[in-house]
Amino acid sequence: MIYTLSQSVLGLLQSIDADTNHQHFCKQWQQQNDVESLDDLLTLLERLAIPFQVLGSNKGIGKQEHIAVLQIQKEQATIGRYSLSGYQEFEGQEFVEATRPKAAIDSLFVVITGYPEEKHSPDWMGNQLNQYRPLIPKLLTISFLANLFALMIPFVTMSVYDHVIAGDAGHEVLGIGIGAALLFGMILSLKVLRSQLLSTISNRISREISEAIINKVLATPLAQNRLTNGSSLMARLTNAESLKGVAQGPLGGALFDAPFVLLFIVAIGFLGGWIVVVPIIALLVYFLLALRSQKRIAQKSNRQTIAGTSRNSLLMEINTKLTFLRSTGYLGHWLKRFKKANYLASKNSFEHVAHQAKYTSIYYAVGLLSTLAVIALGIDLIFNEVMTAGGLIASMMLISRVTGPAQMLANSSGRFKQVTGAKQQVNFALSQMVEGDFIYQHQPLADKPPTIELDQVTLRYPSQQKPALSGISFSIEPGQLIVVTGPMASGKTSLLEVISALVPTQNGSVKVNGSNLSQYDPLLYRQWLGYMPARRVLPVLSIKEFIADSRACTDEEVVASIVAAGGEEWLLSLSEGINTQLMTLVNNDVVGVVTEILIDAKFRLHDFPMYLLDNPAVEMKEWILSKRGAATVVLTTHDKDMIGMADQVVILDGGNLVYAGPVPEAQEEGAQPPTTMGVSS
Repeated sequence: MIYTLSQSVLGLLQSIDADTNHQHFCKQWQQQNDVESLDDLLTLLERLAIPFQVLGSNKGIGKQEHIAVLQIQKEQATIGRYSLSGYQEFEGQEFVEATRPKAAIDSLFVVITGYPEEKHSPDWMGNQLNQYRPLIPKLLTISFLANLFALMIPFVTMSVYDHVIAGDAGHEVLGIGIGAALLFGMILSLKVLRSQLLSTISNRISREISEAIINKVLATPLAQNRLTNGSSLMARLTNAESLKGVAQGPLGGALFDAPFVLLFIVAIGFLGGWIVVVPIIALLVYFLLALRSQKRIAQKSNRQTIAGTSRNSLLMEINTKLTFLRSTGYLGHWLKRFKKANYLASKNSFEHVAHQAKYTSIYYAVGLLSTLAVIALGIDLIFNEVMTAGGLIASMMLISRVTGPAQMLANSSGRFKQVTGAKQQVNFALSQMVEGDFIYQHQPLADKPPTIELDQVTLRYPSQQKPALSGISFSIEPGQLIVVTGPMASGKTSLLEVISALVPTQNGSVKVNGSNLSQYDPLLYRQWLGYMPARRVLPVLSIKEFIADSRACTDEEVVASIVAAGGEEWLLSLSEGINTQLMTLVNNDVVGVVTEILIDAKFRLHDFPMYLLDNPAVEMKEWILSKRGAATVVLTTHDKDMIGMADQVVILDGGNLVYAGPVPEAQEEGAQPPTTMGVSS
């Protein structure tokens, strides 16, 4: 059975016997978000917490565990499942035997590896790494061949010394040289291939971690994000880079060369007999030194972290309290504290680096002494006619193949502990619950103005003792224009954030069309309403991308909206038109106006829309008034004209409701509204 992309997700849920909540939520999601591309489909699968993999071929799918496969080709999809014995396709309400589909060049296979999850995996990182486990045998095979060819190089060198030079067989030099060149070429090709594979895998893992962390941050409640500073986010993203550094570069090569060190040890034993004890002792010394270094470096890292954190705290303190420090006599005391913290941070950093440099030198010395030991013992074996000169040179080359990876791993032993800590931090960050996680309930949002009811809404931010909102209760009828006013820091913006589901309340309820706000999916709810904050931060987007706001808008609709906003001359002055990047513009006011005109939301929230009210080209006050009846509008302002035109006025003071109801006649004559509290019905 052939599905469209939009139909395929619901068909997939039916094929895996997903519960009715998932199927109902899928329908509600598609009513507000068209599934027109693969990205849209995968986004919906992620929201439904369905584990999946995307493959470019159906080879080997039957060997891996899965419950369904979605084959996509030219915006059409089929649902099936593979087994070692054949293929079954989902028809109607069951799987039936069918012909195994052929994979075209443009085919993609979304392999559903499990049923919808009910909680976050405690080892997200481990699950991601398991996806790359099939590549490990291939990497080990490449490493084995590279080391096998590298093993032949010392024996080629030995043959040159013992056979060509000693036996005066110069005619064989050309053949040996060609063979050695082929070996070097094979070794180089295999190592380049391995490095490319490791770099690709590590970069992909780093990208997946970064994207997962950013998505988690975007889904985290606004109040929690406000408590997290930028340095914390950068530290999370740095973890992804630290994990990437282990798999690629010389350290990644050493990890895959380490298992084949045994080949070179056996070769040394074959050539020199008991001289094989030298590399074995060297490996033991590397291991013991690495253990000792890890203990010491852990202590020094803790000290460095504590000292660095203290210094950074002082720098943050002067950033927020500079005016106070300069206007009082505390600056001298603060400088003493900073000098002490700066000294300790520099000292601990120096000790940490010095410790690493010391052990790096020791590891190098162990490798050098191992080579000297092989030379000394080999000379004795040559005099006793147990080993040839060529065999000694070959043993010297082989010992470097043993001590090289060991030296790299021992010198990087501290990084493995850091990787373990970074993995734990990533798993902890991604296991946190955010809004909408594993909740699949969403009431239909009609395409008409809603009713809004607030009942004893109380909001207290974690960093504040006094609540931002305290016992706020009022109601809004469909299509009304509501003005929220009051002095600075009275709770106006917090009220809009509560209504828009950006900030959860500690007490009370907000109802939209009679349903509690918790019964709506936060993302779908915010897509339905039109919320415009006071400060518009314009991202790195084009004018068209920003105005469309992920909605399906044609170029003609965008241009017509700009013209309606009085920005025709402004648009003509831009050489790239609607493809101009916002960050290159000096005046972005027109963009905000156009966005408001284009979005046909039935519920609008405007936080101090001065960019609308003060627009010289268009009378935006009349435009807002024209939305009365067509949309429910709530805006915060101090503009007396807008207050006088409102259906209701809500006055806040210190987080408390002073008045909520129709605009009194006295207000229209210029007097202040009453201070007694009232609530509209």
